[in-house]
Amino acid sequence: MNKPQIKLVPRNAPAFRKSGEANPQPRLVAGNPISTRLESGIGNCFPGLECDLRNLERRFFPFLEMDMPDVTIDLVKVDMVGAHAAWQAGAISKPMLIAYQTLNAGGKWTVDTMTGHFGPLGHLTFKVADLNIPSVGKHRLPADPWTAVRLLSDGSPVELVLAEAPKRRRAKSKTKPAKAKTVTLKNDRASYLGDDGALAGMFAPGELTQSLCSPWTHDFRDCACFYWASNHPDIVMPPTPTANTRDPKWDVDVPWERRDRRLTPVPASATMDDPTPVEMEYMEINKQWQKLNFVLERREQIRPYTQRPFNAKPLPDKGTLELHLRYAAGVELAVLQEYLAAAYSLKKVDPKGSGELHDSTRAAFTQIMQIAIGEMRHLRAVNDTLATLVGRPNYEPALGVATELPGTKADSWVKVQCTALTRDAQQRFIDIEAPSESVDGVYAPILATLEDGKFFDKDKINETTQAIRTVMAEGSDHYEIFRSIQEWLRPFEEKDYLRAADMTGPPPGIAENQILQSRYATLLDLLYQGYETGMPMGAADLNTARSLMIGNPRDKLGQSGGIITAAEAVASLGYLVLFDTPLDNNNRFAPVPHP
Repeated sequence: MNKPQIKLVPRNAPAFRKSGEANPQPRLVAGNPISTRLESGIGNCFPGLECDLRNLERRFFPFLEMDMPDVTIDLVKVDMVGAHAAWQAGAISKPMLIAYQTLNAGGKWTVDTMTGHFGPLGHLTFKVADLNIPSVGKHRLPADPWTAVRLLSDGSPVELVLAEAPKRRRAKSKTKPAKAKTVTLKNDRASYLGDDGALAGMFAPGELTQSLCSPWTHDFRDCACFYWASNHPDIVMPPTPTANTRDPKWDVDVPWERRDRRLTPVPASATMDDPTPVEMEYMEINKQWQKLNFVLERREQIRPYTQRPFNAKPLPDKGTLELHLRYAAGVELAVLQEYLAAAYSLKKVDPKGSGELHDSTRAAFTQIMQIAIGEMRHLRAVNDTLATLVGRPNYEPALGVATELPGTKADSWVKVQCTALTRDAQQRFIDIEAPSESVDGVYAPILATLEDGKFFDKDKINETTQAIRTVMAEGSDHYEIFRSIQEWLRPFEEKDYLRAADMTGPPPGIAENQILQSRYATLLDLLYQGYETGMPMGAADLNTARSLMIGNPRDKLGQSGGIITAAEAVASLGYLVLFDTPLDNNNRFAPVPHP
């Protein structure tokens, strides 16, 4: 009989280990954006969201699995295979192995006493039963057992004294209870991560999510609308009446657990109001969960879903690949400049202000700046890829700005346009970041070439290939964010949130703009030097460049205040924030045409 094919696809390090797959690589999955990945989840120390961070502490001591239900630390399981292997390798002593065997022999064991370095509280020894909330004062103890474990410094020595709970005696027994049996263990605090940066091998698949609310649909109903992260369908776009429906009236956010499941008319929009009149009751959810539709690409799906095909073809040679990588870096710089110009065209809001316009404008600015930071990470990823593929001796950093961006149609190109965040600009940014279009399309042939393996050993460029996949996946995330920004600003007139819709760049001689351009030139120079040198020697230049961007002054730069401060100074005068190509005798920052 043939071995049945496993239908579950591993998506993270613990799952890969369980499946025994060689050379594991995370896969891009059709449908939902990068926000569905665990690293994009909102970590929570209690059940309810994407992961329960308390589960990280369950394995704080090597070869032990613990539970911290409330005021105790209870032993759940002993990894005797791991303990025995550590003894054979000389990592633990024979008495320590015997201690593990004692714990594994049975009985209910709890941690009685802990000794270790507890972060800001310093070196402490205490009985777990003495931990009390609140934790105040100069010589205070941790507030509770979980906090105590959380505070233990990674890799620091820890001593545990575990006590066995006495066996239950007969009610009329006159014998004195036996003294509690204890076991003392000494080892270093276990690390969350392995040497590869993924969750350590001690964590089992699903361990971080095993304690989430069940049924989780109840939490969706109880928590306020718009509270949940984008990878959970608290609010969704409804299914369209037909597969060919393109009417924008269906592009509205509605409650996913609404009681009325009719296809027409368009359901009422989601609100912050009490869900009782609109959404299912608890028992309805339990009985009718099968009526809740699957959600892909923000919309409920009631028809067979077809993945967008990946039709990119490998590039013909290494030289063409290098041209495409240099152009990709130029595109990242170009869209970065467009996004910054748009962000600083928004009116500056009072941090203490309130109201829907205030919140929407502030959120739009914050999200665009986050995307801009993401484009800088992409620029770094492309340059790292380029250095890996051509070899460090032949590598020249790619820091020229693209003169044109890919259009929404194949083999079409559009000029770089730095404008205020008008409605047209909002749609342009959505088009730029749309999956399989524009910027995403720039990377498709690059990825196809790397995966083809014709010019490179695929096993040796796994990290490089994954970096390009990540850039493409994050582009999808940017696409969703720009759609949200468009939705936030839609109820208002452009004049309500823009400094001006027709902003232009500053004329010559504006001192604030001269400062901005000087800092931008310094930034590019630092990036060039850091990229060219490579890690770890180039770290100093790259850190200084990062500080210059965000306004953390360094001695070699003087009290600059950073590019962010200089950009705001230009925008406050009513001018568009633009960046000039620095004058350079070696032509290091020359504009880049499309390949």
